[in-house]
Amino acid sequence: MASSAPQIVLHSLTVADGSATYTITLHGLAITIACGVNYALEVPHRSDERPATILIEVNLSPHNAVSLVKERHVESLVRRVLEAIVVGEETPRALLQVSLQVMNVETDESLPGGIKEGGQGESYLPILAAAVDASVLGCLDAGVVMRDITAAALVGVQKGAIETVVVNPGMKERKRCSSLHVFAFTARGKVILMESEGLFKMPEFERAMDAAREVVLGPEGRLNEFRKAVEQNTEARMRWKEG
Repeated sequence: MASSAPQIVLHSLTVADGSATYTITLHGLAITIACGVNYALEVPHRSDERPATILIEVNLSPHNAVSLVKERHVESLVRRVLEAIVVGEETPRALLQVSLQVMNVETDESLPGGIKEGGQGESYLPILAAAVDASVLGCLDAGVVMRDITAAALVGVQKGAIETVVVNPGMKERKRCSSLHVFAFTARGKVILMESEGLFKMPEFERAMDAAREVVLGPEGRLNEFRKAVEQNTEARMRWKEG
């Protein structure tokens, strides 16, 4: 049930207010998402302004095609996560623009030519978990005012003689899973996103949630990796300023 640490590069784009490149390895196969954040912008259309809070716009571009139904669904879920943690009252009538580009996805080596994952028939959950993490990191780099931070984890449940909970299941592992789950937790331990696919009972769901909680909030968890990345980026900027 061990989870490998993600690779995080903050301020990877020079044309955005904040940015992050996030790579997570799913049992040897990597998903990479680049995130650019612009904050706070003028809302293009006055009719879209929100008088008491900020308008959050999320755009997800897949690695090899235009955005379709799956990408639109992921965009809406990422937006809901950000709406739960961003202090929108600080910048009412403004726009927070989050642009996500999938740079790399898994390859199914069991198919001729190693077919790339990510088609409309594939599960959206692996991309969702990485997109949530990349978005939060991009917002941190942009200095977006947030009441809390969050991270997401992908977990699968494999049934057999012994039920197994698999953290960050790769393509081969997911084919053996009876259910897949993504949970996002805040630093205070609150669940702000739960998405599931497949057949499962409540005890299996709870075990999957416990595994995801450990991945996010554990001593070597995802949020701890976020903190390290921000600290290292801050130290690097300070050294650059000092000359």
